[in-house]
Amino acid sequence: MTLNTNMLKNLQSSLRPCVSAPLREKRSASLTLIIFAIVLANPLAAQRQDTTKLPSGVRLRVTYQQMTRPKVAVRPFGGATTAGSLAEQVTTIIKNDLDFSDRFVISDIMPEKLSGTGTPDFKAWNSMGIVYLLTGEVAPASAGYLLHVVLWDVVYGTGKQAMTYSLPAATSPDFRLMVHRVSDDVVKWATGQQGMAASRIVYRHKAGTGDELVIIDSDGQGSHRFFANDMLIYSPTWSPDGQRIAYAQQTGRGWQLVERDVHTGNVKIITSRNDFILTPAYSPDGRHLAFALWTGQGTEIDDYDAVQRCCMRRISKNPRDDISPTYSPDGTQMAFMSNRIGQPHIYVMPANGGDPTLVSPYVYGEPGYYTSPDWSPIGNRIAFHGRSKGEFQIMTADPTRPGSEVQQITSSGRNEDPSWAPDGRHLVFTGVREGGTGLYVMDVETGRLRPLVLGGRYTIADWSPSLKPNSEVR
Repeated sequence: MTLNTNMLKNLQSSLRPCVSAPLREKRSASLTLIIFAIVLANPLAAQRQDTTKLPSGVRLRVTYQQMTRPKVAVRPFGGATTAGSLAEQVTTIIKNDLDFSDRFVISDIMPEKLSGTGTPDFKAWNSMGIVYLLTGEVAPASAGYLLHVVLWDVVYGTGKQAMTYSLPAATSPDFRLMVHRVSDDVVKWATGQQGMAASRIVYRHKAGTGDELVIIDSDGQGSHRFFANDMLIYSPTWSPDGQRIAYAQQTGRGWQLVERDVHTGNVKIITSRNDFILTPAYSPDGRHLAFALWTGQGTEIDDYDAVQRCCMRRISKNPRDDISPTYSPDGTQMAFMSNRIGQPHIYVMPANGGDPTLVSPYVYGEPGYYTSPDWSPIGNRIAFHGRSKGEFQIMTADPTRPGSEVQQITSSGRNEDPSWAPDGRHLVFTGVREGGTGLYVMDVETGRLRPLVLGGRYTIADWSPSLKPNSEVR
């Protein structure tokens, strides 16, 4: 995560009443280190510079993998009289999900003669180049609806997979999530790969003088306010089971690290301090919560036992600043940002602490700024934002090959704070682009970019794991 100039002023103001006068001079010098380590410059208000030169060790990914994407059609789902409008709604959600998976070419052509129900006319669909056809029927049930879907292999003229699902009423908070789960199943049937439709994104929205956390579906629909604070909120992060969100918040007395239940809203205060608490991150098994904590000399990464609800422990030991921890999928390693060599860079170390390895590009004498790492849930890349010249851009690095070439995957606008989707191929990030200021989703395989939410001060997004509906949790 990053802090801009106005945020820093608020942070400094909040700290001054919490320290005695003799300590303020020392705190001012220490805050300078924090400012350098966390922001260095305001990324979203940075001056435009020469973007023709990339940092040493960075390659702009101007071409993306030429993947063969099968052409898919979604026939309008049928439904009984009492389920007709719902069938149309389900069809739209699933069609958009398959499109946003970026694994298919979605056909928008739907000849009237092929839009009916029943067994498809394979010859006619094949003549249109369709590889897979998805059909469905919605019927009322004792509690909600039943959705029966079939994925047809048009080329071979057979049904590839069929399944019947129970859906709640359209007014249920679980309705869209259940439909998204159907979409993820279809993705897996066709490709054998993980989908990401049944996931959500939490982000911070600047609302007046305070902040609020907003949760939105992966397709950009169904947003709702999760929590609001009349002061500052930073670094929301999902638990691995998707049932809790941890975040740091400013209070009238200092800072708190908070864990809030997504379904009930119940709150647990993990720790309260006079000073900074930033960038929490759960371990993949949910047993630990790592975060950056002000020590009086700088920020260090601490660990909290989230199961026993106790036992804070220092992980990193460095006279400067370490923040933004993120775990590898197996929980054995941790990436983080540190300014221990004078410039903010991305490092990897054992999750329990130890000697760090530099993974972001570094050349002596060249400027550089790299921060906000997020480790892919499938383990093969770490995403972060950085720059040497020009605007901040999203980059990825291979943590298994330190010193290897880093890929810059964005090249226009200003982009920061990436977070991986559960499929390990999509990223959400804050950006200023031609389409406006807001949150954007990018497919790192095809380079496709789509806006998630625009037109406001939306920052610090975190993508959830694949989610279960509330009815399956309790």
